[in-house]
Amino acid sequence: MITKKILQIFNFFIMFSFLSISSIFAHEGAKGVVKERMDKFKMSKSMMQQINTNIRDKDFKNIEKASQNLLIWSKEMSNYFPEGSDIPPSEASKNIWLDPDGFSKAIQNFEKASLNLVNQSQLKNLDGTIESFKNLANTCKSCHQKFRN
Repeated sequence: MITKKILQIFNFFIMFSFLSISSIFAHEGAKGVVKERMDKFKMSKSMMQQINTNIRDKDFKNIEKASQNLLIWSKEMSNYFPEGSDIPPSEASKNIWLDPDGFSKAIQNFEKASLNLVNQSQLKNLDGTIESFKNLANTCKSCHQKFRN
C-alpha cells in the first residue's frame, strides 16, 4: 500500500516536472526581481524533487529540512511580485495583480501545505508525509494554472 502511494507520488511529480520543462529556458535574459523570483522558484522545484526522493528513502530529516526551506519561501514569496514585473521573460500572469486576493490565498495555501509537511515529517508519519507532499504539489499546480503564463 505504501509502495503504491510512493509510486503515485513519483509519477505525479514526473508529470509535474515535464509540464514545467519550458521554465529551463525562461531564465534567459531575466534581470532584477524577475530573475530573483525565477531563481527562487527553481530552488523550490529542486526542494520538491529532493522531498520526492527523500520520501522514497523514508528520510524524514531531509524532508523536514527541504519543507522548512519551502515554508520560508512561502513567507517571502509575495515580495517578489511587484506590480509591473510581468514583462518577458517573466511567466507571471497579469491575474496576480488583477486578483490580488486570489493570489494571496494561493500563497497562503502553499504556506499551510508546507507547514503541514514539516509537521508530518517531524512525526515521521509516512502516510501523512506522503499526503502532505501531494497536497503541497497540488498547491503549486493550482497556482501555476491560475497565475502563470
